[in-house]
Amino acid sequence: MFDNVIQGIFSAAFLASILRVTTPILLPSLGALVSDRAGVINIGLEGLMLVSAFIGVVISAYSQQWFGVDVGRVVGPWLGLVAGVFGSVLLALLLGFFHLRLKADLILAGIALNILGSAGTVAVMYELTGDRGNTSTLASLQVPFIQLPEFINQIPVIGPFIFNVFDNQSAMTWIAFLSVIFVWFLLYRTPFGFHLRATGENPAAAESVGIPVVRTRYMALLLSGVFAGLGGIHLSMGYLTLFQRDMSSGRGFIALATPLLGGNRPVGTAIASLVFGFFDALAIRIGTLQIPSQLPQMIPFVATIMALVIYALQARQVQIIRAQRAAQGAGFDPTYWRVLQRLSVLHVVLGMIAIIGVIISISMFAAPKGFGGEETAFPLGLVIAVTSVILIALNMPFIARVERIRQQTLFSGAATLVTLGVYLALFLSLFRPPLIVAIGGGLVLAALVWVVLGGLNLVRSAPMSAQPT
Repeated sequence: MFDNVIQGIFSAAFLASILRVTTPILLPSLGALVSDRAGVINIGLEGLMLVSAFIGVVISAYSQQWFGVDVGRVVGPWLGLVAGVFGSVLLALLLGFFHLRLKADLILAGIALNILGSAGTVAVMYELTGDRGNTSTLASLQVPFIQLPEFINQIPVIGPFIFNVFDNQSAMTWIAFLSVIFVWFLLYRTPFGFHLRATGENPAAAESVGIPVVRTRYMALLLSGVFAGLGGIHLSMGYLTLFQRDMSSGRGFIALATPLLGGNRPVGTAIASLVFGFFDALAIRIGTLQIPSQLPQMIPFVATIMALVIYALQARQVQIIRAQRAAQGAGFDPTYWRVLQRLSVLHVVLGMIAIIGVIISISMFAAPKGFGGEETAFPLGLVIAVTSVILIALNMPFIARVERIRQQTLFSGAATLVTLGVYLALFLSLFRPPLIVAIGGGLVLAALVWVVLGGLNLVRSAPMSAQPT
């Protein structure tokens, strides 16, 4: 079973599942990005998603009574979508009213919306269905799926792979990724986007040149409500046909961190959402093993914590680079410091992967049956644990202090070569080549990655650039 899980991860079906589970993260993340750029981060995304998911299910179910079964099945999903998004927008504007008009604390008002969304949906659900857990007694509907043209499947080599990944995806998934283009265009190619960004960066200066700050922030919250509502609709009507209590499962909170990790840009936010979607899909895939369900369920949240650590370390590194720029003046070499920043990110990512290895080894000791029994799980878990600890120790000096990468460039390169070489060798071993080929290939690829990121240039310029200023 363990081998089947590993093989399933490297498949088109797994990539399709990543797109599917990324959708309810990406949509509210775009909402968080828009509101954050306006200076009014929407903390209530979790509550907005729950309200939208619930309203969408109820309206789609009752539309079959209002318009008849045949007509209701056609218009019901879209009525549910519009109604759910409308409910989410109303709550977002309510948050704006409390904060912008009544001067309530934005964080506390957002938390109140989350509580309202969680408790309010359960209360109304009980009145309608007599059930506090889900709306399975309501005949709710799904948003339609998009079928790709069959000729794509006939394209040699790449056709079947593309077809298997993108065919039969929910319309909500297509809406989510097209929304990335829409948000990018809105923020960087329209006057409203310029006003929105100016409002978030310096509201006093924006108001002094005639930009309506309050109205712009209301519009930003409205847009965040639209995207959060679409994310909620996907949860209850994308692949399911019911609402479950607290079914957002923290995705609204994850969406608050995603724009930060994406550099507060739409494309970066989409990439960060895909990373979270990967871990979410991985948790679902690992859940098929005979291990406690709590172990795979915690993977997305561990990934969130790790991502926030990466963000904090990178923010600190940016401060160091800015200090160096100010100290060196005209002698500042931006290319050198960009290479240093890329290698710093690489060390952090390699260390985080090693931490995941420690978590996996703990899972093997805690639930050996899911990994082939004690005879297989215990020795393998011990090897993974020891290897992971060694790799963490190799990378930790360069994670704790970025300056050490330029002070000990060769040691940094050796740590990168060993750590990344181990990971790539493990990946290559999945294709069952000879052991020496997997190890050699992993080391060669690791060296190539280090050179591409600029490690060789760092070695050549380190003596001159590392001089004290």
